[in-house]
Amino acid sequence: MSKIKFWQGWDTHTRYPYLFLLLLGIVSLLLGVYYYAWGEATAFAWDKITDLQVVPVPVSEVPGLLESFTLSADGYLLFEQYDVALPQVNYGAANVLLAILAVCLAFYAAAISAMRRIPYFAGILLLMLFLATFNFDLLEIFTGSGQTMLLLSIVLLAIASYVFQAFWPTTGFGLRVLAMSGVVGLLGMLIYSEADFPARLITLHLVSYSSIGLLAAAVLFILWVSYENVNALLWINTQAKTPERRFSMWQFLLISILYLLSLLLMYLRHVGYLSTEVIPLNPYLILLASTVAGFWGMRQREAAYGKWFSFRPAGAVLYLVFATMAFLSIGYAFATANDPLIQLFQNLIVYTHLTFGFGFLVYVMINFGGLLDQRLQVYRVVYEPKTFSLFSFFVLSMALCALLIMRTQYRAYFQAQAGYYSYIGDLYRGSGNDILARRFYEESDVYDDGNVKASYNLAAMYRQEEKPNEEILLLKEALERSPNPKLYVRLANLYDEKQFFFEKLYVLQEGAEHFPENPEIYNNLALLYAQTSVQDSTEYYFNLAQAYGRKNNVVRSNRLAYYTRQAMLEPAKTVLEESRKSKYETLRSNQAVLRQLLGKEPQDDEEFMPDSLQQVEDFTLFYNQTISSLAHGDTSRLGHIRNYLKSPGNQIFFSDLAYLQGLIHHYNGLPREGRRLVENLALQMEAQSGYYYNTLGLWMLEEKNNRAAAAYFKQAKDRGYTQAYLSHGYALAMAHQPEAAVAALEEVAYTENEAAVNVAHELAMVLRQPADTMLAQGSDKEKLQYLLTFLPTLAEGQVRAFVEAVQEKELKRQALVAQVEYLLQHKKWKGAYDAMQEASAQLRPEGTLRSELNLQQLRLWLYTEKYDVLNNKLNHLYLTDRDKRKVLYFKARIAEVKGREEEAAARYEQAVKMLTYDEETLLAAADFFRKYKPGDEKAYNILLSGITYNPYSAQLYQAYALESLEQGLYSYADQAAETLQDLLPASEYATFKEKLEQKRQEVEARADNWQL
Repeated sequence: MSKIKFWQGWDTHTRYPYLFLLLLGIVSLLLGVYYYAWGEATAFAWDKITDLQVVPVPVSEVPGLLESFTLSADGYLLFEQYDVALPQVNYGAANVLLAILAVCLAFYAAAISAMRRIPYFAGILLLMLFLATFNFDLLEIFTGSGQTMLLLSIVLLAIASYVFQAFWPTTGFGLRVLAMSGVVGLLGMLIYSEADFPARLITLHLVSYSSIGLLAAAVLFILWVSYENVNALLWINTQAKTPERRFSMWQFLLISILYLLSLLLMYLRHVGYLSTEVIPLNPYLILLASTVAGFWGMRQREAAYGKWFSFRPAGAVLYLVFATMAFLSIGYAFATANDPLIQLFQNLIVYTHLTFGFGFLVYVMINFGGLLDQRLQVYRVVYEPKTFSLFSFFVLSMALCALLIMRTQYRAYFQAQAGYYSYIGDLYRGSGNDILARRFYEESDVYDDGNVKASYNLAAMYRQEEKPNEEILLLKEALERSPNPKLYVRLANLYDEKQFFFEKLYVLQEGAEHFPENPEIYNNLALLYAQTSVQDSTEYYFNLAQAYGRKNNVVRSNRLAYYTRQAMLEPAKTVLEESRKSKYETLRSNQAVLRQLLGKEPQDDEEFMPDSLQQVEDFTLFYNQTISSLAHGDTSRLGHIRNYLKSPGNQIFFSDLAYLQGLIHHYNGLPREGRRLVENLALQMEAQSGYYYNTLGLWMLEEKNNRAAAAYFKQAKDRGYTQAYLSHGYALAMAHQPEAAVAALEEVAYTENEAAVNVAHELAMVLRQPADTMLAQGSDKEKLQYLLTFLPTLAEGQVRAFVEAVQEKELKRQALVAQVEYLLQHKKWKGAYDAMQEASAQLRPEGTLRSELNLQQLRLWLYTEKYDVLNNKLNHLYLTDRDKRKVLYFKARIAEVKGREEEAAARYEQAVKMLTYDEETLLAAADFFRKYKPGDEKAYNILLSGITYNPYSAQLYQAYALESLEQGLYSYADQAAETLQDLLPASEYATFKEKLEQKRQEVEARADNWQL
């Protein structure tokens, strides 16, 4: 344990600073590991191109005359194609590097101050050279002063360290570190306060220019530890306490040669003699192993360097300082995706470890071969050579390393230059100086032709300048030298037009050949084939993308969207179930669309209501979830929609958000507000006005306001919305206007929709027949359609005949309910009661027909003044959610009859808001307020609202005209009377005119009496 934790015996002034530096070195190593794994993803991040496709999703089904009319809204499917984002300058990594580097400088200056005179001056010289790489003069800290800042930093650090080295040699190491840290901190404050640049650019400047110094430090450290793995093998073979447990010389030779042979194969792979990786060793793992070995070997090596400085503290600290700087340099190369430097470090690790490892093996065998053969503990005396000196070992190893570098045409030098210029390019790109940035990236490309970092940064500049041809040429050149999956994806995306389909396909397939396990390339291939009718290829590439990216929610989301768009329900359901618990927004958005199409309840545990719609997936997830939740009485989204509409950035979503508002209001108890919003949309969005008018028409059908529905469908037709043609004809038939319905149904032929034309033709044929012919020859469906259309004009006997003529069970039920309605309208209470009993026996316990029959029962009790029975049964009969709104009206009538005026008033006000289109409710409410609040305009306002939202109700217009006279608004009464001329038969209109004139005379007489 003492060999491992050798610092335990040190004094506190040395131990704690050393442990702090050790911790800092470990942090640097961990940061390097992090950026090794995710550095490229940070610098050249995957991006996504979102393709938004519309599929109609059902909102509600409106039945009418045995046909169903679907209100559909736009459902938004998202397809995500991978792209590569613009390169980013990693300011965070630069800040961390500079902070740790500053600490390393303080420790270095403190460590060399503990050396003897000559090595101290050598250490100061290295420090001066390193400080010179910062190029302080370019920061213009002292205007026109040239190298003043460099000289000042050298003088301060040199004087501070020299004071300790020459005058205070007994000062504790901790105090030395604090003093040097103070000097470094002072220099840092001076630089950041006096330089006329933003702090982030100052940091980037210092890091970028000093990268050449850091590189030199990293190379020195790699050389320092390059033979430590062989030394560690020597220790493993000879460290046992007894000779019997130690390994022989041949075992040491065998394992060392195997290690060196592995490095040789890696070298041959690097220089091109081998086409594949024979031994998948990672050079950075080799460096890590030699670093760990050298960590303890540094103390053992004191026999070699002890005459210049001691292990404690100088040797131990210098080792950690150089190790930390090496980790920083390598980690920052990964953090910035600087592939020339990454390749350089990999090559240097292999070259140095191969040559110095071989040299050290020769050194050991020449000096200690006999001792190894005797199984002695050679590791104890390995730095005490008798024949072949350490200097000779170093010269031999350096010569071999130089030969390897020369054999590669000095590639290491060119890679170092390329990496350095890429750093400077980052600096100028971060400062916004694209001209200089381009120049340095081009220099980097010259030194290391086609390196990914320089090529992609230049390509990004062409992208920003919208020069796709130049970007394509540059990416092609880079791919010829250094294939990269992101460059393949980016190049393919530049062929985005349909005429370049095969060019894009070729690039992606070439990328898949080079990177057969890349899910992003397969995802884009699948989406490319999804544009064609080749489903097998689409499925094949989706399978590959998901196989190599098992946790890739983008692929799942795209598959779900594709299956949904292609109506491939079974595979869509499979993906839906597999991804049920996913939190990925785009996937959840597509899930909401599919569930709505399948008629399933939403199962998203988390309602998505963001504070803002920053991304398109934010909008689609919110929108699709809202569509799915319309029938659940949830109005909490209205506040968010209002906030979104206030934001100028959401204007692109204006029509969708406003339409959502209307849908929520309509399906959650505020139909008047919903209609107002959609009418305004129809006026503002002329291109989509036909769709909005069709929506209003379907809403009117839901409210059984059929004449208003027909009028809206007519407006939708006039604006070219073809789906409204058939709906218009049916709405007129449901409004009991058969002649107008036939004319409208004949116009359906203009749509050239064969299915709609056939349906329209069948209904038109029914409506043209006389009642007797229909009874004798019509099918059950045709008889029921005829009955429902002509119901108000048929005699009671004819109604009964049609009901008896219909035999099919479900149609019979509808005929029986229609018969009850007929008898209620004609105030034949006994007949209505008997018909209810007959119908009730044949209906299911629940369903729309049962709810409609129960409403008729409630109305019958109301009309026959059985208020107690009505009150007792009100909450016990089955009603659909829509029909439950009518309960407010019945409760209001009961409260009115019982004399509970305040309750009745409150109930009526609620009922008027929710039953905007119900004539009976509005008339009763107006009559109540006229009686109990005669001086108020409440009754007038209710009736005014009634004719506004139900402009085809003759009863409401009559009541409004009479109330207008009551309020003294004679001109409004006259206008209402003119409108009634088109709504009433001539005989009824003449009768009403007499009543209106009589009312006028009463009001005028009352006014005359008041004046007297």
